[in-house]
Amino acid sequence: MRKFIVFCGLCALVFSSCGLKGSGEVVKGPQLLTVEFVGQQDSVIQNTKGKVKLFAVPANVADVSATMIDEVEFEAAQVPFTVDFEIPMDHQTMIKPEVQEGDSIKYYVSMEWDSNADGQLDSLDMAIDFDKQFPDIDINQLHQQVFLK
Repeated sequence: MRKFIVFCGLCALVFSSCGLKGSGEVVKGPQLLTVEFVGQQDSVIQNTKGKVKLFAVPANVADVSATMIDEVEFEAAQVPFTVDFEIPMDHQTMIKPEVQEGDSIKYYVSMEWDSNADGQLDSLDMAIDFDKQFPDIDINQLHQQVFLK
């Protein structure tokens, strides 16, 4: 019985020191945020290349320019498609006007996509459907959806 207790103690020591996820270690590096863009399945996409941006702005301040946190160029031949944003660990220090620890921050996405390949961004292209929902993002959720029209 004594050997069994010693064996269990050694196993616990080995497993607790091997750096498994959830072992209390703080991950250093950027956070990935996946956003799925959903909308009309029957849309004809001529130009598969577009650009999306992730912005942040202090939630308690009005009429200020938002700070771009990440910009991703994507290729999508159909809807739905996903984009992964890379959020730097220190992204809160990038936000202007400056935010303090604990301040509320609003995140949202924008899109530039000449999906019909006519050389201009207009109402004929795939775009964020603001009538359905504003493209707010919660960076604490791993997967979110933004509606397109």
